[in-house]
Amino acid sequence: MPDAGASFCRWHDPNRAEERTAWRRKGGAARSNKARARKQLAEHLMTINDLDALLCSALVKVAGGKLDPGVGTAMATIAKTITTIRTTGELERRLEELERAAGIGPIRRIG
Repeated sequence: MPDAGASFCRWHDPNRAEERTAWRRKGGAARSNKARARKQLAEHLMTINDLDALLCSALVKVAGGKLDPGVGTAMATIAKTITTIRTTGELERRLEELERAAGIGPIRRIG
């Protein structure tokens, strides 16, 4: 439906071609895998206890034939990666605190 006093609706108005391009880009970015993952991440952050409960539940379901073993393996692999990342981050934070307390700057690390 055209806007008041216009011959075309906003989607077909030749004078709004640049705006439509911007709208499409913005809409496409909001639907990207990256945007969806970022949104889900904030909604689904899990503590170590949450991961433990989830994996224990998965183990029972795999053992009972209610969950495909491949799904259980994938869950365990992802949980292990999350735990490794968190542990590494915590160790780096603690090392930085120790370096600060000792009065030395961070040692340049390769990698």
